[in-house]
Amino acid sequence: MNPNNRDYYPGEWHVGDMGAAVPSDPPKKKKTCSVGFLISMLCIVAAISIILTYTLTSAANRAYYSEKLAVQQETIDRLKADNGVDADIDFDKLEVLAALFERYSYYAGQVSEEELLTAVLKAYAEATGDLYAEYYTDEEYKALTDENVGDYEGIGVSVIQTTLTVSDYEYMVFQIIAVYADGPAADSELQVGDMIYSVKADGSYQLVNTLGYTKAISMIKGEKGTQAEFAAFRKSGEGYESLEFSITRDTFESVSVNYKLAENDPTVGIVQISNFDLTTPHQFKEAVNALLAQNVQKFVFDVRNNPGGDLQSIKAVLTYFLQKGDLILSAIDKNGNTATSYYAEATKLSGDYASCSVAENEIGMYASLNMVVLCNGNTASAAEVFTATLRDYGLAKVVGETTFGKGIMQSFLPLAMFGNYSGYVKMTTYAYVTKCGITYHDIGIDPSEGCEVALSDEAKKYNIYVLPQALDNQLQTAISQLQS
Repeated sequence: MNPNNRDYYPGEWHVGDMGAAVPSDPPKKKKTCSVGFLISMLCIVAAISIILTYTLTSAANRAYYSEKLAVQQETIDRLKADNGVDADIDFDKLEVLAALFERYSYYAGQVSEEELLTAVLKAYAEATGDLYAEYYTDEEYKALTDENVGDYEGIGVSVIQTTLTVSDYEYMVFQIIAVYADGPAADSELQVGDMIYSVKADGSYQLVNTLGYTKAISMIKGEKGTQAEFAAFRKSGEGYESLEFSITRDTFESVSVNYKLAENDPTVGIVQISNFDLTTPHQFKEAVNALLAQNVQKFVFDVRNNPGGDLQSIKAVLTYFLQKGDLILSAIDKNGNTATSYYAEATKLSGDYASCSVAENEIGMYASLNMVVLCNGNTASAAEVFTATLRDYGLAKVVGETTFGKGIMQSFLPLAMFGNYSGYVKMTTYAYVTKCGITYHDIGIDPSEGCEVALSDEAKKYNIYVLPQALDNQLQTAISQLQS
């Protein structure tokens, strides 16, 4: 896997096979000095700091200590020279800080140098002003890229966090909204709609209320071959029954595309795309083809709350709608120059990206569909490219609310490119424009004329993934906009 080709992070996506520029010259090596020398220097610095405290408060003191300061400076210069450090070069501030804590901190030694360095690198990335910049350890990067591929270990379900009141007690629960067909939960009695409220740990059940959502979900997840044990409420008549489950964890593929028929019109198919990862292209084809086989004639592509994903993924999906050679997007560098452009074309990829390959006969295969795109303020990045492209080529109306407005790309750069270093840094490398030629970064994509609609107050009471179709006024507006 080429690490320069990956980026899956909520709301962000990557430059695909464009890679990143590598400096022609290696970084200059900083001059270093021993920790012992630093500590000696720190003693002098401490003395000077005391002197400076008084010097700043009184003109008389400044005159009195001027000679002493000059002597101290001569000592510093001599120590620098004795240790091979140029007199006009300051000590690395980070080294000084490290030496201070090592010498004087009550907590010295409780955190490893590696942990401290990781924290510094993360803080540096965050402080650059790039809202999407981050530093990842090798382990964090692997976990992130594993998510993009869509391969997981666990029980194979999607959940939302919510609450449920039973017998006057409000439970924190995980409501099951999907059970993956190839996951271990599919072979159990667990059903969509069940609400996990208690997890077994150390031989006893503990409420999600007690554990908290984050810890509870981590206890449901786990390694292949181990047991996930939990209790869930299921609607039964006017109340709820409690059921216990024990499911052996296994590997499964995540689901980024779901589909269904419109309840009030079986000729309308609803395709919900939750993100654009490496599972999306083949799952998208399966969804559309399955609906076409059911005589669906009109489509709503629902990208509400879709945070984006991978460039190769969105490029493949859009190629199914466009003609060969049609522009998908252009990447613009910080100087306003077009770095590269991406077009609809047949593509043969391998490895994890094999599912993003596009055959010649798949180009434009969905171009004639009768369709609309449904979006909201949480539709971002690659999902906005999907929305804008179908709009720009006159293939679909846009229904819903103005999108998030993220028109920039992030790249992952392995630090190993620059020497014997570990870890990866992610940073914003390009802005992008679609066919319209205008960036929508920090602006968003507006709905088509007459198609702007916000969720009703009644609809807002539901999580969008369990919102009943009859109450989903945005969906109903989208369906009404489809040509008869």
